[in-house]
Amino acid sequence: MSLLVELLMNASRVGERRVPVLDLAGNRVSEITLPKTFLAPLREDLVWRAFIHLQTHVLQPKGTFKGSGHKYSVESLGAGYGVARVSRIRAHGTGKAMAGGMINSAVGGRPGHPPVPEKKIHKDLNEKEKRAALAVAIAFTADREAVKARGHKIPEDLPLPIVVDDALQSIAKTRGVREFLEKIGLGEELKRCSKKKVRAGKGKRRGRRYKRRVGPLIVILEDRGIEEAAENIPGVEVVKLKDLSVLHLAPGAKPGRLTIWTRSALEKLDERILGGLA
Repeated sequence: MSLLVELLMNASRVGERRVPVLDLAGNRVSEITLPKTFLAPLREDLVWRAFIHLQTHVLQPKGTFKGSGHKYSVESLGAGYGVARVSRIRAHGTGKAMAGGMINSAVGGRPGHPPVPEKKIHKDLNEKEKRAALAVAIAFTADREAVKARGHKIPEDLPLPIVVDDALQSIAKTRGVREFLEKIGLGEELKRCSKKKVRAGKGKRRGRRYKRRVGPLIVILEDRGIEEAAENIPGVEVVKLKDLSVLHLAPGAKPGRLTIWTRSALEKLDERILGGLA
């Protein structure tokens, strides 16, 4: 039995579940029926597999220069001279004369087993499996224990999933997005994401000195200014429903990211995930 069929069976067995819709002031203004996608079984192994495969789609092939270490003319002295029979540079009057060359054990020699751009790093993932993993990742966002296990700071009286009126999509100022998040009780979450940690290791001198925490994800149907408004708030990310992926919902292959849904995005969720597969 496929996971999507199991999802639909669970939906018909459990029945409807309604969640409150908040306005920009954090007040409950109405209710909405939770989509069937949130009833998917919580399978972390499926999310992990999809994350690993999808992560390879953003990797860039890399490899060493094919002529690296091959710029010298070399020959071996052979046996009978009491020295190693390695390839030696044919040169005179220079410090490189008779030095080892074109071997990976010599200074300036070729690299040993270097990375090659021909290596296949792109892993394919079946469309149904990808949608099933996305459905599971979405279901994890409504599980309070999974969200807390990721380290998110959420008040006990805040219902999950968090659904907000479509007016959220029209906020055009960073201050407006920050005030909204504080009004619904995510002030501690913003403080957690604002802290940065110095990375251990050589990454400090390779352009990635600091590490930050992953914060709330805002899922919208269409952008009316909120994407640009939220980009300067540490940890906060905005994504359209059509672009939603396991990479957004389970950073580091760990599901349960704190997610805020606009009402219109939630109403179109089943069509996006289960369309043509149910």
